[in-house]
Amino acid sequence: METNPARSSTDIDGPSIRIAWKDEHSIQAIWSMTKEFEEDIARKFAIPFAELPFVLRLFDLTDRQEIREDGSDLYTDFDINHQSSEWILYGVTQGLSYCVDLGIRMVDGRFYSLSRSQMI
Repeated sequence: METNPARSSTDIDGPSIRIAWKDEHSIQAIWSMTKEFEEDIARKFAIPFAELPFVLRLFDLTDRQEIREDGSDLYTDFDINHQSSEWILYGVTQGLSYCVDLGIRMVDGRFYSLSRSQMI
């Protein structure tokens, strides 16, 4: 079991997110965003940053190895506080494969991914 967060997957200007097994039934997600990115995303959505509905979307990739975004992906959303920079995700099983998107889920259900973690 990996105990330290591994490399993160991100673009140059966006947030970074990494995940690691905390124990056999939970994953720890850690992310960071620059103040400039927070301001850009608030302008893009025309919503104050503190009011944006941030979500960690946990994907089960055990039988797929990739996210297809065709409506058949298995995922669970975790609503998170905008002031947080880490979260514990429960309900996972060691031996399965997961990745996490840090994103925004609008009231109508649309999801905007800001960054994707590595797969563990």
